[in-house]
Formats: sequence, C-alpha cells, structure tokens
Amino acid sequence: MARSPCCDKARVKRGPWSQEEDAILRSFVQRFGNAGNWIALPQRAGLKRCGKSCRLRWLNYLHPEVRHGSFTDEEDDVILSLYGEIGSK
Repeated sequence: MARSPCCDKARVKRGPWSQEEDAILRSFVQRFGNAGNWIALPQRAGLKRCGKSCRLRWLNYLHPEVRHGSFTDEEDDVILSLYGEIGSK
C-alpha cells in the first residue's frame, strides 16, 4: 500500500526561493506560529511550494535563531578542545 502524496507535484514550484516567497513564509509563521500542520501551510499562506519545502526553508534559513557565518573564537576553542579529547570518531 503506497502513501498518498503530500502535495500535487504538478502545481508545486521548484528551484530557488525568491525574496517574496521568503517574506510570505516568514510573515505567516510569525503570525500563526510553526507548531502546526506544515502540509497545509503552503495553501493557507498562498505559496506554491510543498509543505516539506516550507518546513525545511524555515528551519534551515529563515528561523531567527539560525546563524550564518563563521564560528566565533569561543566556538573554535570548544571544537578544538573536544577534538583533542575525543578525536575524529
């Protein structure tokens, strides 16, 4: 028995996200929260994306706690000290 598809693949936009799509997703999640049904979110927000794509975009790029860039000096020190203790297991 096969699972039903999460979305209609013919109507789903693929490829890079636009700034407009990011703004729509960010606004929708900030307004209604993200602890809900990600499969229904794109339709409610007016996005032509798959729910999984919206969830991954939020968690990996748009979430306010996600930092992009280099490690801080303190983080480098922790990594190097743990590497010295544990190794590259």
